[in-house]
Formats: sequence, structure tokens, C-alpha cells
Amino acid sequence: MAITQAMTTSFKAELMLAVHDFRLTSGDSFKLALYTSSATIDANTTAYTVSNEVSGTNYSAGGGALVNLGVTATNTNASAGTGFTDFTDLTFTTATITARGALIYNTTPSANGTANTTLTNAAVCALDFGSDKTSTAGDFTIIFPSATNTTAIIRIA
Repeated sequence: MAITQAMTTSFKAELMLAVHDFRLTSGDSFKLALYTSSATIDANTTAYTVSNEVSGTNYSAGGGALVNLGVTATNTNASAGTGFTDFTDLTFTTATITARGALIYNTTPSANGTANTTLTNAAVCALDFGSDKTSTAGDFTIIFPSATNTTAIIRIA
């Protein structure tokens, strides 16, 4: 069992199929679920799973809804640039939980996947916190990096 931080392989392919819409308005809905150190989430994860998801006070299965900041493109020179999206920080208030990592996933994919398969809760990326993080009747906050072309949580250069 291990959590390995990665943009999922299925997400990379699904971008080419227009499955994920990160537009600020009228885009898809994304969530973040928390997982214990017993979970296996990595580049091969294709969808949200309840297997080894954390449980505790003020945390519900499926995690919390993310607020998308929209898509930005920057051009650093005439031939290269970066497209990126990010989310506002997410707080589980007065929570008693221990988590080792998280999965960002799309609850409303915009299109079908390969072979016209309907997707449900399509995985975007797995996050490894590096060690167990615990809150006891306190706020458990996921702090996303700054929404820039070099630090945004999801970026393509």
C-alpha cells in the first residue's frame, strides 16, 4: 500500500477526449477525498474509491467540494508557455481525522472516456502529504500552492 503523488495517467488521456472542463463558470465539479496510509492511490488510479478513505468526525465519504479558480495560460516566450488551474484551499472544520494523502476527482465529467465509456468520479491527481497529518476537533486544511505557471496544483508546460 502506498500513496504516490502524480497526475493520473487516465486524466492525461481524458484531457485529449475533452472529459474535464476546468472553466470558472459552467465547468465541471471537482472534489477532494482524504485517504489513510493504507490506501493505494497513484498515477494508475482512474476514479474515486472508498477503499481506505479516512473516516472521522466532520468528514464525510467523498470528501469536500473544491472551488475551481479557472484556467490561465501564460506565454514565457514565443514558443513555450504554461496552462494551469488551481483551487481555493479546502477546510474540514472541527474535524477529528488522520490522513496521509488525497485524491482530486471530477464528479461531473463533461464527456465520455475511451470507447465511449461513461465516466463516474474520474481521477485527476493523487496527492501525498509525506506523512500522516492529524486534526483533533480542529480544522484540517488542504492548502493549495499559489495559482501561478510554476506552482499551480495542475499545470501543463
